[in-house]
Amino acid sequence: MRFLGLAICFAIILGAVLQIGVHLFIDINAALFVLGGASGFLVMKNNPSNHTKNFAQGAVYFGWLGSLVGLIAITGNRFMVWGDVEKMGPALAVAMLTILYGYAIKLVSIAFSED
Repeated sequence: MRFLGLAICFAIILGAVLQIGVHLFIDINAALFVLGGASGFLVMKNNPSNHTKNFAQGAVYFGWLGSLVGLIAITGNRFMVWGDVEKMGPALAVAMLTILYGYAIKLVSIAFSED
């Protein structure tokens, strides 16, 4: 039942993604930031009985941290988008992807964790 629930959750998310456009939801740097941070958090916690939960928790933390880093880069005008409405929209979307990736990883981790 656990994997059926996971499949239903991802079917709903996939439906929304397909409706909006898949290309908006793919960013390798955001994915690497979240996966790398989650891996580091897992190593830092060093608790073999809770590896899955620690990885999920790290993914969410680094999802939020990635968004903050992205927002700081945007408002600090690192990518020369501040004030340009046409460029700020995509930049904000990429900044928010890390949150989506973090929670998606947590959702999968919940399905694989032992209760």
